[in-house]
Amino acid sequence: GPMQSLWEGLAPTMGLQLMVAFLPTFLVLIFRKFFTLRADAFAQHKLQVWYFWFQIVFVVLATAVGQNVRGFMQTLLEKPFAIFGVMAKTMPYATHFYMNFLVLAWTTHAMGMMRYVPLAKYKVALKIWDEAGAKQVAEPEDQDYYGMGGRSARWAIFMTIGIVYGTLSPPINVLCFINFAVSRIAYGYLMVFAETKKPDLGGVFFVKQMEHMNVALIIYGILMTGVLMQRAATYGPGMIAAGALVYAFYSNACFHDKFNWEKLPFEEMADDETKYKHKEEKAVYMQPEMIEAEF
Repeated sequence: GPMQSLWEGLAPTMGLQLMVAFLPTFLVLIFRKFFTLRADAFAQHKLQVWYFWFQIVFVVLATAVGQNVRGFMQTLLEKPFAIFGVMAKTMPYATHFYMNFLVLAWTTHAMGMMRYVPLAKYKVALKIWDEAGAKQVAEPEDQDYYGMGGRSARWAIFMTIGIVYGTLSPPINVLCFINFAVSRIAYGYLMVFAETKKPDLGGVFFVKQMEHMNVALIIYGILMTGVLMQRAATYGPGMIAAGALVYAFYSNACFHDKFNWEKLPFEEMADDETKYKHKEEKAVYMQPEMIEAEF
């Protein structure tokens, strides 16, 4: 029919988006059932980590992995340097798929702004409760998909797609920029004015996103090293890209070892005693009821 070409272009991407949408629910159920969590908010942190790596394998590296994940992992274990050739032969031909993926993501942001699921729950709950009760039943929104962990992982994957495929197909850079511009508008409104406040772990989600960006740079370095080794007339461009890949690994190691963001370094406290010196307590609090009355 006349819509056949449109369907062929969007159907694979829609199927992948649908799979990615339902995965957080199953992961959170696993974390809450089989993992020991200090608080329920840590389920979101685990979701961010596992959800990101799942999408790395089955979304970003989908063409390189193919339909045989076991065979791909076996090849990496037996011949680690084969990854350069595998990625260079398969991933450059999938850029159009990721262009569709980013464009379709704009739709998911717009649908999120509609908040159609809480609205539907609210309308149904009005048949049973009053407005206050119906609002309490409808909120909060689904924390598996719309929580900080799921959103952080998806945003990191969108950025990873822009980093990894942006050089192979420059229009992806434009589409990625538009995606985050739409995200800024959508979630800048939702998270501040519409949704319930998300649990905060003190910067854990942001730091993990930065770690994921280092992973994206490493994948980008491997891909471009392989592409330049195979397609350049000499090995010179590939060797330069390999040097950048080495620095990406070094930067990733430094990020883990040299940034003390969870605890204040002891050396800093010892060097500057006045900055962290406790202030002298001049006032003394006395409870009035404990003072003996004077007659």
